[in-house]
Formats: sequence, structure tokens, C-alpha cells
Amino acid sequence: MSNNKLTTCKTCGKEMAKNAKVCPNCGAKNKKPIPWFIAIIVVIVIIAIASGGKSGSKSTASSKSDSNNSAAESTAAESTTQAIEYTSYTVDDLMSQLNDNALKASDAHKGEYVKITGKLGVIDSSGKYISLLPDTDFAIIGVTCYIKNDETKAKVAELSKDSTVTLTGKITDVGEVMGYMLNIDNIE
Repeated sequence: MSNNKLTTCKTCGKEMAKNAKVCPNCGAKNKKPIPWFIAIIVVIVIIAIASGGKSGSKSTASSKSDSNNSAAESTAAESTTQAIEYTSYTVDDLMSQLNDNALKASDAHKGEYVKITGKLGVIDSSGKYISLLPDTDFAIIGVTCYIKNDETKAKVAELSKDSTVTLTGKITDVGEVMGYMLNIDNIE
């Protein structure tokens, strides 16, 4: 074969065009060879389907094991919740530390469980947060306290602005612009 556009017919052995659907001499179909990558993909798919039943039983056992681990973690979390110790601060103390050195205040208090007392500033109309401010006349930043449940929301509904409030929770973030962020565990 001298021409790259020609091939030989597998039935009669005569030359014909590679793109011809049938041999012009004998009429046999010109079957193109299956590329190897298609054959490999077909083999992989067959193996994946054949092993699919076995991995299903493994995932069931794995999910049972995962649920047992979740139950153990839940029990551990409950015992940890009971053992939380809150460090007492006033909003004035925390804001003083933040004003002196925001980085140091962040390192010291981010992730800390605190019992905090301060003057109630904002009570959000949607019931998502309240803010506690330092006991100064023109304070605009302090501790933004996020309400996590309906029980806490009901307690907040009974409070009034400028009253002194003590609450417990976890400080989730500290920044010189926004002050402290805290998730409320309880309002006393």
C-alpha cells in the first residue's frame, strides 16, 4: 500500500478507501479497528460493575461503624459541655485589652469560654444578636453576642437597653474594628 488513504479489504484482500463503508470489489463491510483506549475503558467499566456489589456491603458496615463513632463522639461532647469552665470578665476589661493590643487580645480570648457582664446596647429586631458595650458614654463597639436558640431569644425579649447583663458563651472572633464576637450559651 503506497497511499495512506487506502486500506486492504479483510475479506477479498483488494485495496479500497479507508473511509469506505463497504468494499467496492466484494461488498464486505469495512470495519474500522476499535481503538485500544475504548477497549480499556470498556474493561474498566465491566470490572467496576462486577465489583459494585461487594463495595456496597463494605459501605453498610462502614456506615454502621461511623454511626457508632458518632454516638461515642456525641457522648464525649456532652461530657465536655458539662465540664466547661467560664472565665469571668467585664466588657470594660475585654475592650481595654483590645485597645491596648488587638493581636494579643485575639490570641488570649479567641475560642475562650467566658462569663461576661456589660451594659446592653443593641437588641437586634430579628432576634439574631445583642451587643454588650463598655460602661462609657460614647462606646460604639463591644461584644456582639449571637443568639443560638429560642430559649435565649425569649430571655432577650424580656431585657431592655442600657440594663446590666451577665451571660456565658464562647468568643468566636476578635477584631479591632468589630470588637468581640460571642455565641451565647446562657443569659443569667
